[in-house]
Amino acid sequence: MTEDWVVLKFGGTSVSGRPQWETISSLLRQRLDDGHRVAVVCSAVAGVTNALSALAENPDSLSGIQHIIDRHLQLSAELEVDPELWLEHADSVLRRCTRALQLGVDFPAQAELLSLGEWLSTRIGAAFLGRQGPVDWVDARSALIVEDEPQLSPVRRSMSAACKTGVDQALQQHWRQLAPALITQGYVAGTRQGGTALLGRGGSDTSAALLAGRLEATELEIWTDVPGLFTADPRVVPQALQLLSLEYGEALEMAAGGARVVHPRCIRAAAETLTPVVVRDTHSPQLRGTRIVASPAARSGRRAGVKAITSQSGMAVMLLQNVDIRREVGFLARVFGVFQQHGVSIDLVSTSEATTTVALNQAANHLDTAAMNRLMADLASHCKVTPYFDCVCVNLVGTQVRTALGKLHRALDFFDDHKLLMLSHSANDSCISLLVESAGHEQLIQKAHQALIPAAAAAHGDVFGPSWTTLKRVS
Repeated sequence: MTEDWVVLKFGGTSVSGRPQWETISSLLRQRLDDGHRVAVVCSAVAGVTNALSALAENPDSLSGIQHIIDRHLQLSAELEVDPELWLEHADSVLRRCTRALQLGVDFPAQAELLSLGEWLSTRIGAAFLGRQGPVDWVDARSALIVEDEPQLSPVRRSMSAACKTGVDQALQQHWRQLAPALITQGYVAGTRQGGTALLGRGGSDTSAALLAGRLEATELEIWTDVPGLFTADPRVVPQALQLLSLEYGEALEMAAGGARVVHPRCIRAAAETLTPVVVRDTHSPQLRGTRIVASPAARSGRRAGVKAITSQSGMAVMLLQNVDIRREVGFLARVFGVFQQHGVSIDLVSTSEATTTVALNQAANHLDTAAMNRLMADLASHCKVTPYFDCVCVNLVGTQVRTALGKLHRALDFFDDHKLLMLSHSANDSCISLLVESAGHEQLIQKAHQALIPAAAAAHGDVFGPSWTTLKRVS
């Protein structure tokens, strides 16, 4: 066996039952047979994190506690794993954290409660995989320590924390003393005080990328329920084409712009350590998937044009009007200072002589209605605020995307009947963003896809693969 590591990450649907764990076992054994050490990173069973979130909101719910226990008793029965290996600890965490939450807001307790899903899936999975060969469970909280970010709001410090990227020789040395196959939690990290923090929803991808970087892994394989990334959401555009290869920057723009297959932080972490990422389908492991690297193979020069149309829902757009007719210097600094005080990240900004338009993701910023009202009240002391809620950001992603503008005219009649709230073109020429109200936005995606993608696919056949409908027929 070599000392090379491969990291395999499995999402919630990929760990939800016996057939899925049989697939994980098969893939693990293949990688071991190829001579690699393997680290398996798992999400919570599908639906469990949502159930734990509901319990955090209603900590008096005894039925909520029992539902989570029952779901894992079912999984244990399917995998023929003794529930005594996990039941006492899980029950203790559930009851301790809910008692703390009954007393009021307690973000550290909420983070520990939500982390239980990954602890359960990996402890049960470790027992199952261990029957086929040596497998050690390792706690992600000892391998990933979050950064101290005092500028973030308390909820984001616990629920959407960040870790530094980089190689960790000490971790490599320690894990080499363990079994050649390890399993650990995604989504979860530790604090310097010994507590639990979360890396945000979808953070299991991020965990896997961070660990792959620390281990200097030859590859990170993300196993999910779709065969890679596509030129659009297949639920909106069934003719969407599979993307066979992407550069980190393109994949990052797609992920940040709403392509939910891979988390943006995962791509950023992989890019910083130059870890190749492959996204593949657990249900159809024979399919090729999408490969994300610094410089895709079989590439001649810069591949200009749009490669994908993504969308990000749950956006809020705020028109900020400077009512000071003197145009006093410092308006933007004061306004952005308010966003900083509220721990809010802004996605897009557009300015004119008297107005500034900002777009932000409410869910990513943990902004409920009350938090949005507080933000707007503080902004109102500096400017007139006109909000637009339930908006969608439609993104045209690729390389030298300006070259697509001449073809886009075939989709622009959409705006005869729909308001355009903001238009943004990134300076690195990798993304054009269109902010619209949610009603009818899928029509814009379909029109843009039809106008831009077929020509790009004809020009760069080694980048674009089969359509979603074709892959569904063969899988």
